[in-house]
Amino acid sequence: MKNILSLLTLVLFSLAANASIVIVNGLSHEHVVQIGSKSQGSIVIKNTAETEKRARIYKTDVEHSCDGQTVFTLADKRDRCNSSWTLLSDNEIVIPAKQTYTLTYEIDPNKDAVQNGSYWGVIMVEEIKNLDTLTPQRGVTVTSLIRYAIQIVTHFENDNVKNLEIKSVDIDTTKEENLLAVGIDNTGNYMLKPIMILELYNENGEQVYRNEIPYQKVYPGFCKLFEIPILDVPKGTYNGILVADCGDENIYGINLELDIPEAKSNE
Repeated sequence: MKNILSLLTLVLFSLAANASIVIVNGLSHEHVVQIGSKSQGSIVIKNTAETEKRARIYKTDVEHSCDGQTVFTLADKRDRCNSSWTLLSDNEIVIPAKQTYTLTYEIDPNKDAVQNGSYWGVIMVEEIKNLDTLTPQRGVTVTSLIRYAIQIVTHFENDNVKNLEIKSVDIDTTKEENLLAVGIDNTGNYMLKPIMILELYNENGEQVYRNEIPYQKVYPGFCKLFEIPILDVPKGTYNGILVADCGDENIYGINLELDIPEAKSNE
């Protein structure tokens, strides 16, 4: 089973590395909005292949959970979804070989929206594969499907509530190295991007470990799983400080006592 999983990981990495269509200007776009004022944005799509490529473009939604799951769902099925405000310039495109295409979108907030905090949705760009119906093949043919989820985040600047809760902290010993699995719950109405920092101290109060992982977006009303590697720390009991630094003086932290087991890579 381990060999099968390794092969699957290698195949998926290879597919992503050889994608014909790529997004040039990032997979997340943020806008400050207000009722009665439209905002514009663009997504730059490049065809790296030697032949023309087609792609379809549609709107969807994304939800995160404390167990690490990311689920794409139908747009406009939850509160604070901005997909109904977002107008796309195209739904299907053809990009000539080695050329780029700029997809534009316009955001016109619904007048009935609660005018505070963050709203978000997703624009999906999916390559359309042409089926080969001329060459007969025996058995099962697997066709890779490459798609990109571009998150469109909009913020109202009125009555924003920024608040995080460190909901759960567990040691994950299932990997080769120990991980601290931290569930972060956004209990406010504004999207936050915490940088997670873990510091460990021995019984003498000396710092023996520090790790900082890049930010991840945590949407209001949802939970996000952060995994902090604990590398080369001997088995034992340590006092710790766990901090979620969201910038602008929005810092949240707790004290911990952690029993670090022997890492599998050291066994």
